[in-house]
Amino acid sequence: MAFENILFTKAHLAVDDDSFYMMDDGLDILFKKSAGGNTIYSYPLDVPITSAVFSMEHDGINFWTSQDIAGGVSIKRWKIEDFVCKLKNTLNFTPGFVSDAFTVEHYHTNLSATVSGGGNVINTDLHYNSVIVSGTTLTLGPNSSDQYEDMNVISVSGINITLASGVSYTFEVGNYVRFYNNLWIFNSTGVGTLHKINARTGAAITTYSGTEYDNITACTFARVDHVTTSGVDALIYEKAQNLKYLNVNTLTFYGVMTIDNLTPPSTNIIVYDLAIVDDNIYRLQDRAYYFGSTYVWTTYNYVLSTVRRFIDTVSQSVYPVILPNNGVSVSKLTVLVGDQYGDGVVNKPVYFTDDDTIGFITINPAYTDAVFDTGLAASYYKAGLAVRTVTVVCTATQYD
Repeated sequence: MAFENILFTKAHLAVDDDSFYMMDDGLDILFKKSAGGNTIYSYPLDVPITSAVFSMEHDGINFWTSQDIAGGVSIKRWKIEDFVCKLKNTLNFTPGFVSDAFTVEHYHTNLSATVSGGGNVINTDLHYNSVIVSGTTLTLGPNSSDQYEDMNVISVSGINITLASGVSYTFEVGNYVRFYNNLWIFNSTGVGTLHKINARTGAAITTYSGTEYDNITACTFARVDHVTTSGVDALIYEKAQNLKYLNVNTLTFYGVMTIDNLTPPSTNIIVYDLAIVDDNIYRLQDRAYYFGSTYVWTTYNYVLSTVRRFIDTVSQSVYPVILPNNGVSVSKLTVLVGDQYGDGVVNKPVYFTDDDTIGFITINPAYTDAVFDTGLAASYYKAGLAVRTVTVVCTATQYD
């Protein structure tokens, strides 16, 4: 076998920095593994689970799992305490829930001012004027003493977030503030639905219907940057050979990214779960297509993509294709360089080679369009003197 990495035996994953998590329903253990598949730690569950987890999320503090139950789906929230993975809450959704994918909408920010023990007003870098509202539970920390604290918000005014009580510990500028608010559940019942649900109470907020939300096997939530000029809080899900970035505030697409989960000519490779850390996208699969071959594994492993734009396609055309061998005539070489979002790559060098000892490329390298984002680069081949077929090869390389 080749290209395996985390060697998971279950079809779900969660990622935290450089560690990978899997919950084993047979052993009732949460495994923490390295990128090479080595077990770093095993956390026993305080409550046995009776069915396989088909999707897992990590919000920076809690682990969330989804399992099938009679007539629906059960979503559980777990937290590691005293080296044990403890069940904190269970939400059951019945009847008529058939789901393979869910995620939890969660946010990470930082304190912009120190709050001392007893203080009940905090300031954060982000979200104080949008998603932090009365009733939100914030997790502060760790501080310099590795202390955490859960605090309830009672009001927000300007940059001031007022807590229901004073903090027990001092938290410094830059300490984490993390919280969650909504669940997003894909439901394959009927034509397909997407449910937005209060993650604390289980109360339905909004249901969106349509075939777009049918048969979704993997999704996640992340703050996404480096796609357009501004970042967005996005629900990211896999549909056919695409990752779709859905802005949770507007329910409009922020971007659609092509991924390589296809065995030619047309066999789709299932993505069982998704996670995004920084610009890295981890897709859990039981096979992958690399360098012209399909590799089928006996375990589940991640296939890596990136959020940031990179060169994905290069196509070249030549006109005219036949030249007199006079050392004067030229053919125009037109190259289109695209990224994984289907857009033209901006201001990147394209290098050319030819196999004629007399003929040559006049502009080398040529740069892709820096103004209109077409991905277009153009050069010319000047004819040689021999009657022969000339091969011209163009190469576009990602240097940044």
